[in-house]
Amino acid sequence: MRRVIGKCFVGEQRRPTSQRLLVSLLQKMNFHTLPKRVQQFQEPSVWLEFSPLSSLCNAINLGQGFPDWKPPPFVLEAASKASSDPHFSQYARSSGLQSLVSTISRTYAPLLQRSIDPTKEVCVTVGASEAIFLACQAFVESGDEVIFIEPAFDIYFGAVVYAGATPRWVPLHMQPKEGQPLSASDLRLDYDELRSVLSERSRLLILNTPHNPTGKVFKKEELQAIAKVLQDFPRCLVLCDEVYQHLVYDDEVHVPMATIDNMWERTISVYSAGKTFSVTGWKIGWAIGPWHLIRPMMLSQQWIVFSTTTPLQQAVASSLEQATQPFESEPTYYAWLKKRYQRKRDYFYQALIEAGLHPVKPQGSFFIMIDISEIQDIRNEMPPAIMEWWKRGLLDVDQRTQTAVDYNFCRWQAVEKGVTAIPFSAFYSRHHQPLGSRYVRFSFCKEDAVLEEAKQRLVPHHP
Repeated sequence: MRRVIGKCFVGEQRRPTSQRLLVSLLQKMNFHTLPKRVQQFQEPSVWLEFSPLSSLCNAINLGQGFPDWKPPPFVLEAASKASSDPHFSQYARSSGLQSLVSTISRTYAPLLQRSIDPTKEVCVTVGASEAIFLACQAFVESGDEVIFIEPAFDIYFGAVVYAGATPRWVPLHMQPKEGQPLSASDLRLDYDELRSVLSERSRLLILNTPHNPTGKVFKKEELQAIAKVLQDFPRCLVLCDEVYQHLVYDDEVHVPMATIDNMWERTISVYSAGKTFSVTGWKIGWAIGPWHLIRPMMLSQQWIVFSTTTPLQQAVASSLEQATQPFESEPTYYAWLKKRYQRKRDYFYQALIEAGLHPVKPQGSFFIMIDISEIQDIRNEMPPAIMEWWKRGLLDVDQRTQTAVDYNFCRWQAVEKGVTAIPFSAFYSRHHQPLGSRYVRFSFCKEDAVLEEAKQRLVPHHP
């Protein structure tokens, strides 16, 4: 039996068996007996609430950033061919299959404006996430500090904490242009504020461009200003997450931090096949940098995962080669990809305006932030359906967010509108969460029909 609450169903859904066993085990043990690094993650993440919530509400999931279409035919063909070749059925070289690192070195030499040694300056990882984890394991330890620019992809925090280091945060500030629509370019970094959080203990600055979750693309002048501040802190390396490198719109240009004067020697650049080829489940990423930075990551890799999936590495190598060829009437696959995403961005941006919302136009990535501060009738309380699911153990909710405006906006929107977004304060440290509470994040990496249906559900908008 099931009964309806709002547009959602409450029935006999249960936690998966593995999850119930884990909950049972944790309930039997004292959480405070676990290592301190684990204790920091005792509250459920935003994903543990909103991903199941989307399913319970049969909502359109515009919260998580994964495409809902098939990868390009040449990518699927490469995977099929590699998986049926016995040469690619065993362990690969720990730091990357030779064919892949060689292709990466050729592909990225023009972008990074230098020759790249495939065996010394490239490390293939289990997605960009492991590259970030490896960098933290290789270069930071207890007593060190790592700087985030907020809002920030939440996996950075976990990588830093598990390395034993202390996170420090510096926020972007919205500085809108008078009389102009809001743009991600209006988000600015205060360089004096950045300098104030740096010290002799600073070991790593994590930078992300194009930026998740805002869609900001850091201009060359901004990167130069950051580099200038770092001149006074020579121990501080830079980890530059550039997984959205091909998703830049209008006249924007992606500039790698490693191309800024004197920054190559202290920068680890991170990339991924997942966002580029719509294969986020493949988990193939790579780090590029000078030998003295990549070698410690290679050494760490041996003791963590040893190597990544061999046939998928070969498939990515082939796909990188093919992506520079003409595709769907465009000069390259990359040109087609940019054009496709820009069209989706433009469509969904206008749809949000028609819904009476206030979107911040992204320059890159496939995320768009919405300013909800001017919506008058937001109900800052948890919907009854969510309270019941939480009580019954069907949802994991961070109890600290019960009165968070952005969280409750997203909850009501999922329940009543059937569209899932992500509360923006989830991407901030506790100290800076008020800066994010006026925004929510949508993703537009969905088929046109899905975006059209989301538009119909959102217009007219009554939270």
